[in-house]
Amino acid sequence: MSPPLLYSFAPNFPTMNSEYAEFDNKVAIVTGGAQGIGLATATLLAQTGARVAIADIEAEKGEAAAQQISHAGGVAHFSVTDVGEHAQIRELVDQTVQRWGRLDYVVNNAYWSVRKDVVELAEWEWDKGMAVMLKAAYLFGKHAFPHMQTAGGGALVNISSVHGIASIPRYPVYATAKAGLINLTRQMAIDGGPHNIRANAILPGWIKTRGPANLSEARDRKLRKLYPLGRGGEPHEIATVVRFLLSNQASFVTGHALVVDGGLTAQLQDAVVLSDDF
Repeated sequence: MSPPLLYSFAPNFPTMNSEYAEFDNKVAIVTGGAQGIGLATATLLAQTGARVAIADIEAEKGEAAAQQISHAGGVAHFSVTDVGEHAQIRELVDQTVQRWGRLDYVVNNAYWSVRKDVVELAEWEWDKGMAVMLKAAYLFGKHAFPHMQTAGGGALVNISSVHGIASIPRYPVYATAKAGLINLTRQMAIDGGPHNIRANAILPGWIKTRGPANLSEARDRKLRKLYPLGRGGEPHEIATVVRFLLSNQASFVTGHALVVDGGLTAQLQDAVVLSDDF
């Protein structure tokens, strides 16, 4: 029995929306695509007409995601991929191009981290987090950009985080990797621009995936107070921004770090914490 997916969609894909017609038969790789933001993104891109290579280390969920997209009329293929391993990234890119003849988009969304301070943190944990969340994005650029150039251009979106511009206690691996990803995105935009390859980053706030979705009622209420919109985001609300940044509608947008956080970073938190109803 397939595990339940964290992002569901209509059983039949809608007719192609003309404003995103350029996605038809284009090819995208989405890492961390078995659940959460990655699954929502893979699903939306497939709904829009792209052929999607889903990469994740969770085989059962990844296979279920690809099957559900395919059964709904989209085109998707799942590959068990550890993006912390260079050889597996290269293999994924090569196999995707062999399967579909091109590569147009990459969405770097894979994640691995632990909550420890710098004293508690083991060196291997630091190295693994950096490999999965930062080095992998560089390696996808290294191997995907030549294929995008052959296709006449392409686009890449790196999923960073608001933790890339601020942080919380005991999160050095995640915060550092996400901060580095923002500047790597700028560098990719600079180097890819002459080849019509765009690169942008998205900085989500609290998105209701398998992590923050399981909060107690009291903690959920407090967390909502930190957001002017009064709620966390849904995976599809990040996916729609990914699609925009990949699309021709964002043809003059590159090197940008777009905050999508429900207003979290716009609001000084001391006033919220000191309020009577916090």
